[in-house]
Parts: sequence; C-alpha cells; structure tokens
Amino acid sequence: NQLILQPTDFWNLDWYEDWGQVNYQIRWIIVRRSLKSITAILSANPRKVNIMNYLDVLKVLSKNKNNRDYPGKQDPRYSDNFITPGFEPKFGIDMAHVNSVFTIGSCFARNIEEVLEPMGILLPTKRFVSPKDEFPARPNGLLNEYNPGSISQKIISTLRKEKIPEETIFKHADLYHDLLLHGGSGVSYERAINRRHEIDSIYEDLIKSEVVIITLGFVEAWYDNATMQWLNRMPPYNKNVDSNRFTFKRLDVYDVMPMLSEALSELDSLNKKIILTVSPVPISKTLTKSDCIVANEFSKSVLRVCAERLRAEFKNVDYYPSYEMARIPGLIAYKDDNIHVKDSIVAKITSHMVNKYQEAARIL
Repeated sequence: NQLILQPTDFWNLDWYEDWGQVNYQIRWIIVRRSLKSITAILSANPRKVNIMNYLDVLKVLSKNKNNRDYPGKQDPRYSDNFITPGFEPKFGIDMAHVNSVFTIGSCFARNIEEVLEPMGILLPTKRFVSPKDEFPARPNGLLNEYNPGSISQKIISTLRKEKIPEETIFKHADLYHDLLLHGGSGVSYERAINRRHEIDSIYEDLIKSEVVIITLGFVEAWYDNATMQWLNRMPPYNKNVDSNRFTFKRLDVYDVMPMLSEALSELDSLNKKIILTVSPVPISKTLTKSDCIVANEFSKSVLRVCAERLRAEFKNVDYYPSYEMARIPGLIAYKDDNIHVKDSIVAKITSHMVNKYQEAARIL
C-alpha cells in the first residue's frame, strides 16, 4: 500500500521505532518516495529566482516601471472594476495555425474551451459527449480533473501508455462508479469500461497537440491504497469496504511539486507549449475542519505557489494570471452561486490570453 509521508516523518520517533517491522521492499518505497519529495522541495527553491544583487534589482525596476505599482483607478490596467495584470508570455502561440489545444483540469478548463471553440481552434476534449442521464451538466463535464494528483496521473499514464487498474471502477448499490471521474450517476460495469476507453482515446490526442492548457482546481484529494491511484472524487460509502483502502489528504506544496513536475517534464520532453492556470472557481465543499472559505484560500495559495515555481523550472511552461483577473473584481465577477465565473468575465480573460500569445508569436 502507498504510504503518504511528509519528509518530517523521518524524524518521528514512533514511526522510526516501527521501522524494523517493515520489509525491505516497502522500506525502499518509503525512502524513494520521501527522497523524491525532499528533492522536489530543494529543486523548487525560490532562491533560484528570488534573490538578486543590488544592480539586478535596479535593472528589474527599470524594465518593470509600468507595472511595479499596484494599480489605482487611474492606472491603464484598471477599467470598469476589472484589472488586467501586465503579462509578457514566455513564448508565442499562433492560435490560428496550431493543430490543436488540449485542455485539462477543473470546470474552468471547460469555460476556456467554450471561448476558444468559436475561434476555430481544434479542441479534442470537445469530442466527448456524456448522455444526460449519466451527467446532466456540460456534455464533456465528466472530463473535469480537480486535484494535482489526478491531473498528473492522467498525463503520465497517457504519455507512458500505462493501464489504469479497473478496480478504480467501484461497485455501489448494484451500479458502478468510476472513481477517476468527478461525478455522474452509476452505470453498468460494461458502460463504465467502454466510457473509460472512450476517454482514453480522446487523451491520445494529448500526444499530438501542440498546446496544453492545464487548470489547477484544489488540493483536497483522495488516494486509493489498493490500486495506488489518486482519485477524482470521494468514494461512495460502502460498509463492506476496508476503511483503510481510501485515504484523504490535503496536499501541500511539497506534495504537489513532485507530482506536477514529473507530469510537466513528460510534456516538456515532447516540446509542448504548456500554459498553467489556477481556477478562480472555489472549492464548493471542504472535507477539512476549516471553514470552506479558509480551506479554499489554502488550496489556491498552494497551487499558485507551485504554478510560479513550475514556470521558473521549465522553459516551455508559462503561467497565465486568469485566477488574479477573475478574483480581483470580487463577487461581481461571479454568478449568483458565488462559485462560477460569469461568462462575460471568462470571455474577457480568455480573449486576452489568446491576444497576448498571438502578439508574442509575431514578436518572439
């Protein structure tokens, strides 16, 4: 079984005293995974990009003179309760000529698709259509991936052509639920298998797509110790299931960094242009003891830090500030549920993203 550890577990006396009861194979797994977390922390050391000498600071101030102050209402970045941060893409994208754009992540990834599609951009994930009786919301909404574990796992398994254990299709009340999907009604086992194959065939286009947009959702996640898979939902209650099979974890920076770094390394090796975003859509419910508002801010803060570090780590990874653009206006940017961003705001944010990368394609 997977042991979810923090680096500090090495110094936990009780855990250390139990070490002799652990066989050598599991010892190696523990050491390897813990060292991987420590390595990720060290490799993501912010000192690499955040420490400058005096002259370097002066150069940065000179180059960033238009954006170094937080914008007031007279600032050109402010307009009608909306602030557009200064943003210089790391690379250009000629959206009119890319073969396809692959979108992965939370429901905000689906928002982005709806703006890109009328521009004539090919979006493989739009091919998936779920029957209304299985999922009544967006036709391809079942593709939503929310936590970094499930997002990274899907990317890696696709690129490495690894088979996902069928045991992650879970029987409950005589129907079957795919725990790698974030919701939907129960279906027959045959339908669950066929639907998974259908989704896998769509993800094969990830290998061919020139541009990948990844929208990170939140850090509350479930792990299946039996199959060693990150899940996309809370497992349905079943009194006959071993209570130790599923583990809930609120991921932190040291958890998220190695997950996403491994997945992005795979994409980067294929010379993809990768745009990271953090979803401005809050977590609708928390499984922690915190108020949902506080839990959400923790989630977004962890993901925002990781996105910044990953941008610095990889040449072909950029961060687009859709999160900041949606959040700054406050609740006027959101629908009546205070969760989903208004279509007009999504359109403004996504159009600005396309224009900036288009401009960079002409300049860079």
